[in-house]
Amino acid sequence: MKGSAKISVWQLFCVLLLSRLLSTLTFSPVGAEKINTSDYFPSVLFAAILIFLFSIPLFIQKHFFPGKDITDVAYTVSPLLSKASSISYVLCFLFFTLVSLARLEMFVGTIVFPNNDSALFIILCVAAACYAATLGIEAIGRVGTISLVLFVGAFLFIMITMADKVDPVNLSPVFYEGVKPSLTAALDAATRTGELAFAAVLLPRADGKMGKAYAAGLFAFTVCAELILFFVFAGLGDFALSQMFPVHAVAMLAEFSVFLRFDVLLTGAWILTAFIKISLLLYMQSELLQKSFSRKWNKLYVLCAGLLVLIIQVFFAGTVSDYYFAAGLSARVILYIVFVVAVPSVILVAALMKRRGKRAKNS
Repeated sequence: MKGSAKISVWQLFCVLLLSRLLSTLTFSPVGAEKINTSDYFPSVLFAAILIFLFSIPLFIQKHFFPGKDITDVAYTVSPLLSKASSISYVLCFLFFTLVSLARLEMFVGTIVFPNNDSALFIILCVAAACYAATLGIEAIGRVGTISLVLFVGAFLFIMITMADKVDPVNLSPVFYEGVKPSLTAALDAATRTGELAFAAVLLPRADGKMGKAYAAGLFAFTVCAELILFFVFAGLGDFALSQMFPVHAVAMLAEFSVFLRFDVLLTGAWILTAFIKISLLLYMQSELLQKSFSRKWNKLYVLCAGLLVLIIQVFFAGTVSDYYFAAGLSARVILYIVFVVAVPSVILVAALMKRRGKRAKNS
């Protein structure tokens, strides 16, 4: 990806943070690991530690191979390995696109248009995302940064307007059943952070030092997740565990003077965030396919990826992505470890060993 347009490292981590917050915003206890409400709070801290540990391959990539994405690093080992890793990441991002689109359709179908077919909305969303993906990383970075500000502002406003409905009595005792439930929820939350794989591909597109931006992004995620969960469980108590989208249920309680239905703010932020994430995923698939095949077909790659996810979601009822929601924690952990930790780690070790061999041969 050398010689291509770039964004600042802060813009990159704003987009990645926005993408990760979408997973928190769409948090659904239904089908998730069952734990007491207060056990979610330490689980966020444990999840932040796990995310940091899972980020070690990313730190190694940035330190030893600056200016290279993970497929560029693979190319230093073998052109065939580079092509294979590119295709594997394309499939991984295609799956994440399906998951994001399925989650969006689930929300739109149950909350926004409960009595109407949401297919038209999904078609329009994918079409707009395809157009946004063709505009490049600069446009996605700018819109993502602005959207993050709007997202945080909307949720802060909702929290302020419903503060009088928060009651700590609704919270269960922390670690009532031991530490294990929190650790399990932490692993569940950490392995939903596919953004580390995004960063492994997008790092060459970001100008600036990664350390401060990464630390700020991880800290912001931890704080935002804690606040969101606090208002959900302190506001709804155990009732939140029966809700498909408890964050939306909390937003419906918010009111200010004669103004009601502030959940519309959250709905708008949710849809915009999902749109940006899907656009980013389509863009990355196009970039990787350009590296493996021909660069002159960049828009065609975006269109093909968009059509593929649309066909699967509309005509096959999200069969592929439904697996992600129905699968147990162990299955999701395996998928995450393979694509986010194992694959980049193997590539990095092989590249470092080959570099060391060359230096030893030349000395």
